[in-house]
Amino acid sequence: MTELMATVCPDARDIWNEGHLGFGHALLRTTWESATERQPLSFEGEVWIAGDIRLDRRDELIQQLRGLGRHIEDPTPDVDLVLHAYHTWGEACLEYLSGDFAFGIWDSPQQRLFCARDQFGVVPFYYAQIGSGLVFSNHLNGLRLHPGVSDRLNEGAIGDFLLFSMNRDVATTTFADIQKLPPAHSLTWREGQMRIRHYWQLPEAVEYLRYQDPSEYVEQFRELFDRAVADRLRTDSAGSHLSGGMDSTSIAATAYQLMTATGSPVDFRAYTIIYKQLLTDDEGDYATQVAQMAGFPIEYLVAEDYIQQAPPERPEYLYPEPLFIPTQIAEIEINRRIAGYSRVLLAGFGGDPAFYPSPSYWYQLLQSARVGHFMLDALGYIRSFRRLPRLGLRTQLRRWLKGGQQGSQDINFPDWFNPDFAKRANLKARLEEILTATPHTDRYGMTFAPLWSNIFAWSDPGFTGFPLKVRFPFFDVRLVLYLLSVPPVPWFESKFLLREAMKGRLPDAVLRRAKTPLRGFAHYNLMQQRGIQPWMVELGATPALSAYVETESLLQKLQALGELTPASYNQAIPPLQLAYWLHHQQRPEVQFSPVLSLI
Repeated sequence: MTELMATVCPDARDIWNEGHLGFGHALLRTTWESATERQPLSFEGEVWIAGDIRLDRRDELIQQLRGLGRHIEDPTPDVDLVLHAYHTWGEACLEYLSGDFAFGIWDSPQQRLFCARDQFGVVPFYYAQIGSGLVFSNHLNGLRLHPGVSDRLNEGAIGDFLLFSMNRDVATTTFADIQKLPPAHSLTWREGQMRIRHYWQLPEAVEYLRYQDPSEYVEQFRELFDRAVADRLRTDSAGSHLSGGMDSTSIAATAYQLMTATGSPVDFRAYTIIYKQLLTDDEGDYATQVAQMAGFPIEYLVAEDYIQQAPPERPEYLYPEPLFIPTQIAEIEINRRIAGYSRVLLAGFGGDPAFYPSPSYWYQLLQSARVGHFMLDALGYIRSFRRLPRLGLRTQLRRWLKGGQQGSQDINFPDWFNPDFAKRANLKARLEEILTATPHTDRYGMTFAPLWSNIFAWSDPGFTGFPLKVRFPFFDVRLVLYLLSVPPVPWFESKFLLREAMKGRLPDAVLRRAKTPLRGFAHYNLMQQRGIQPWMVELGATPALSAYVETESLLQKLQALGELTPASYNQAIPPLQLAYWLHHQQRPEVQFSPVLSLI
């Protein structure tokens, strides 16, 4: 199981076992401090830890631990700090930790296994109960090597993938025997009994800050944002996605500024995906301006070079769970290029929910009789945007009179499902449940919305197959807590706070650019031009797919180009992606040593 991880964690590996217990660890060095890291780790041989750990605000944690008598050398790897924290505070150590982490600690004196996953769930944590034992890992395929873990698929997860292109249950996987520990949860195992606890959540009610000087909002945000990037950039080399919008450009420009501030040699490169045929796209023009102003090199990848590729008959690598076909995605080539010179990729995900404007803000102010704040914020909005704010009071009043109920959306259930599977998995009710639920698109959604948990899992080395860690600076606990306390008006309107903070770092053209989603759907446009491709027919005929999909009905849907809309085409693609995964799916082939029951 440890050997399986070595392909993407090649820097060191070791195993500790004692009787019926065992930890295996393979190391991917991504920070300066990890140069001396060794795992599994124990200070006295009684308490052991193995984990995938990158901590925020190390200096504060070290100061606290030293103040309580812990001897900590400098520099100290992050895993050492977590073990020091456990020795100091026990399970309460989670109150002092933030960052990206998943770990397990075996406490021999207490005969207790204690595990945890970080607040946003950036690092995956998978586990399986086998009789009276437990196996866990941040690599799903590692668990599948255990002979007690079957290949039986989870029909609920398969149904979710076909309906939503992802499993929306944050506690399950595609495999029935393998579960996920949700974000911000801990797991305790003692004498064959498991306890899972939700240890952290964002506060439900936060008093808004009311600074007299508006520049204080900007200065405090810039300080926290710089720190969030710096904590994820403790290295001399990194790559970054770079679009023409505000999120990835802010991260890339800040990262390069921080890296070059010391005068030491650095290797930082940005990567932009552009369209030349299937879409009208000016992302490359704006990204070029950012790179030129900051001074870092940029490489361009043409999306059409990948979209039109047929799936390989013998893929080099297959994802642990169904997703897109890797050769058709330019992002995979970005991962490959960065992994050739670095271990860190910065991603701009999280900017939209972090700065999501509150549609009920004005109504809440009036409802709580805060007329003074209402007037001050309205004046601030007018000064910032030179127009009257959109208050949305009528909409909020209608929702209040209706008890806050949202209207149901039109539900279009695909007609190509295998009816027995659809009935067994209750897919129509599942679709209605998700489409009629209140969406969590703001800062609170960053902690538990399934989209983010899935993106983190899909970005992890154990999923991508590349020795590359993706860092998400917007998912920083201190930064998100601060944004909860910032009045949404005017600061979240069009990401006004971020635009103000990035003055001097980004070109004026980018700062003034309105949010611009891609115009159209490239895959659909290609389909309209070329019609159904032979590889689609071949995948549609995959025997294993028939358990979930009526393949003839699916292919008829794809062949009816005149009736096909972007939405219906988008619905029809997940079955082909599932067929690709099912066709090539096989059990990982690494010999298993039955001595180990924990990993």
